[in-house]
Amino acid sequence: MLKLRYSLLLILLFGAGMLKAQLPETVIYLLDVQRNPKGYKVLNPRIISSKSGYNNQPWFSIDGQSLYYVHGMDTVNTEIFRYDLRKKKSRRVTRTGEAEYSPKLTRDFERISCVRVEKDRETQRLYTYSLKGKKPVTIWPELRRIGYYDWITQQDILSFELPEPFVLVRRNIVRRTADTLATHVGRTFYNLRSKGKMVYVDKTDSTKWVIRTIAKENLMKSYTGPKVENPVLCETLPGEEDYCFMQDGSVMMGHEGKLFVLKNPFKHTDSRWTEFADLNPYGVPRFYRIALSPDNTLLAVVAYLGKKP
Repeated sequence: MLKLRYSLLLILLFGAGMLKAQLPETVIYLLDVQRNPKGYKVLNPRIISSKSGYNNQPWFSIDGQSLYYVHGMDTVNTEIFRYDLRKKKSRRVTRTGEAEYSPKLTRDFERISCVRVEKDRETQRLYTYSLKGKKPVTIWPELRRIGYYDWITQQDILSFELPEPFVLVRRNIVRRTADTLATHVGRTFYNLRSKGKMVYVDKTDSTKWVIRTIAKENLMKSYTGPKVENPVLCETLPGEEDYCFMQDGSVMMGHEGKLFVLKNPFKHTDSRWTEFADLNPYGVPRFYRIALSPDNTLLAVVAYLGKKP
């Protein structure tokens, strides 16, 4: 029973499993983003991944040269690919017998990090590879149930961990310390370095999901006072947990094939979600995961066929 439960969690987290039928059909579109006095608009949608199979979890490099993502190679494996934004070409990076997910670069930009599902199809560890996809290194081997992560520093990570209710944990990989920061969290969270804040989706109330910031008291190891509730930043759009932040602190989120923006909720507490683009006329199917380039000129969205993964 426990093994079956864990396999179901894998499907929930990654949309991946041991059978090809369990891999959702997803495609990554890249769009240009333009800002004008009236707001934002998107142009020139193009597919930059394979047009079939599983293509997911796009992530832009800080230098603006690359978009990393994963592609399903067969019934049990996904590999990391790199899309060169200048050459407009994708290249396979990893060639392993395991499944890689959530590619990013480490804080020193010298290695690729990812969550790797081991051959037992149950263990999920944080790994790093060379930029050529070689020399794998396990980060914290005892950490066996990581779903997603974000780098805080070269030694600290935020990790989304199984089983349910999913928790958000701050871990120091050198000192081997761990602090649980929140429970009932969604898969999308950020360490916003420019604002000195950490944000996540709180799914405690199944009827109303909200984005919260971690209270500063909860980040202080020396704090000994009563537990502090993490402040609500904003509500999500109905049933959505995928979002990204813009340079000005605004939040971007998709819903039912449309893009919405929430003006910087850190400064404007009365902000409301405003639609600025309908992707349906562009021929882009329904989408969920999104990623924005550091200079806010490119947007990647993951479109899907059939039921939302």
